[in-house]
Formats: sequence, structure tokens, C-alpha cells
Amino acid sequence: LTARSLPSIQSDERLQPLLNHLSHSYIGPDYSVQKNTGKISLEQIDALSVKSFPLCMRQLHKALRDNHHLRHGGRMQYGLFLKGIGLTLEQALEFWKKEFIRGKVDADKFDKGYAYSIRHSYGKEGKRTDYTPYSCMKIIMSNPPSQGDYHGCPFRHSDPDLLKQKLQSYKIPPSGITQILELVKGMHYQLACQKYFELTHEVDDIGFSLNHPNQYFTESQKLLSGGRELKKELSNSGNSQQKSNSQESMNSDSAPTSSNTTPDAELEGLEAYFTED
Repeated sequence: LTARSLPSIQSDERLQPLLNHLSHSYIGPDYSVQKNTGKISLEQIDALSVKSFPLCMRQLHKALRDNHHLRHGGRMQYGLFLKGIGLTLEQALEFWKKEFIRGKVDADKFDKGYAYSIRHSYGKEGKRTDYTPYSCMKIIMSNPPSQGDYHGCPFRHSDPDLLKQKLQSYKIPPSGITQILELVKGMHYQLACQKYFELTHEVDDIGFSLNHPNQYFTESQKLLSGGRELKKELSNSGNSQQKSNSQESMNSDSAPTSSNTTPDAELEGLEAYFTED
């Protein structure tokens, strides 16, 4: 019911304070603890984007490789995701700089206009806040993409025909595309992403509630490396907590968090350094 109400909820200005408050209610991992920091090499990212990135991040990575640039919304969403999967600050600076100078940004302009914002997102500038990657609900509910943008949730923000073409280009079978589009039609965007996970990993049931892009990456890597059997491990390690997070958990959001400042204030602080296109 909540999922069907999403468009009207988003357009009702009276509910904006409530939606902003939802950032405090996200109880899942925030992926700020960098257990795998430095274990991902820059040379792996292209392959990982195909195997283990959720569709939203795969879309951003492809757009960056194709255009050698992302606007600020894309840089925020994708940059924090890369931080969450283990890229160090040094790797992030190298990654973005190499890509941007392939386009219309020279090295000096990058250092002056973009490097600060990357260091800021890693807590090395400004208020030294450790910004965390965006959850699915944050991506779905805030900052919808406009012309020239590639951020957001493809299941929520893409035209169905364009989404179908994208899924076809990624070799999703016709029956799977039909299932995904039916879920999208019902506004079950996270369930559509779960179905995408199942189809790309050739499993019948992922066995957990998907609510974060970095969770998608982590579970994909575990599955591909043979490090777990999804259902078995979850049943022995607190699956009840996962069940408490509904597949359509429209009441959860993941804004950047810190013990000293509110999530909304921190997000405003980070966005201030990502406003340059």
C-alpha cells in the first residue's frame, strides 16, 4: 500500500519534514566501516560493474566511462558507493581524475574544482564527517534525475521502454524482463532490483531483503566467490532482523550519519561541495 502511495507522498509538500526525518530510522549497516579498504583495485572496477553492481551503479559507471563526466548527483551517489565497496581516498582521486581528464576537464581544473569534494566525502576536509553511501530508499525518494543526469533508481526513474531496452542489452531473458516490468508497474522497485539480482546471478531466491546498493555488492561477491549459501547462512545469523525490514520498506532511508551532526545537515554540507557540473 505504501509503495502505491509513493508518487503522491513525494508530491505532498506537507510530508516533506516527515520524509526528511526518515533518514534517522534506517537501522541497517551504513557501510561506513571500511573493512575491505584497499582490497578493490581500480583495474577491477569495470568487471565488477558487470558482475556485482546493482543496476543504478552499473548505469552510473557506464555513463562515466562513456561521457568521462558525471554531474553532481551522479558523483555523490556513485562516489559514496565506491567508497563503501573499499576504494581508498587515494584510489578515488586517481579514478575520478583519470576519467575526467579523458573528457573536457584538464588536470588543473580537476584539482581545483573536484578533488576537494572527494576529500570532503572521505572526511578529510570541512567538518571531517565520514559520509556514508546512500540506501535504496534514499535513492528512490530524493533528487530525481533530470536531463543529463544518470543518478537515481533505474526501476523508479526510467521510462519503462528505456528500462526494457537496457535490460535487453544486459542479456536479461525476456521472461525475466517481463517479471521486472510487472514489479515496476506495481511500484515495487526494490523487489524489481532483487529480481535483477536473481536473474544476473542465476539464483531462484536471494533469501534476504535488499535495501542498500552496497549490500547488493557484498552479497553478490559472497555468492560469486562461493563464500556462502544465502538461505542457509541467513537462517542461522539473524534472518529475523532481515524479515523485520519489509521488502517494500518505504519507511527506511540512509543519509550520511555522524555522532556530532544530524544527517540532513551533513548531506547539505556534502552537497555544497558537489554543486559544480
